[in-house]
Amino acid sequence: MNSKGQLLLVSGLLMSITLIAVSSTITHSVNLGAHQGERHDLTPQISAIENNFPLALEYRVVEDDGSISISESFNLVSESFESLFALRGISLSFSLTSSTLDSGTYTFVYDYILSDGIITITLSKTTEF
Repeated sequence: MNSKGQLLLVSGLLMSITLIAVSSTITHSVNLGAHQGERHDLTPQISAIENNFPLALEYRVVEDDGSISISESFNLVSESFESLFALRGISLSFSLTSSTLDSGTYTFVYDYILSDGIITITLSKTTEF
């Protein structure tokens, strides 16, 4: 082979190696980025629960007006929230610790577990209305 042919062959080989290295680096960066950042930020979901669950619970208890127990009202609202979050691919589970009615004030003490499959958060909450 002449020297120009060898130079062309080596040049093509180096370009191929460079292309493989660059594309594998980009693929690695994309895969790494898919497992970081906002995907694991559960703050918006926690805010949604903290802002909306007590209101939904209060609405359900007032609407039921004693026709079912307040713990059953809690179960209905929590099941609804759990289903909505499941549709988004997020696991949510409520656990009622206690529910009381004292002089017209409802008090609910509960825990909830929120998970996106990577991060799991357990929070305790007391709601009164």
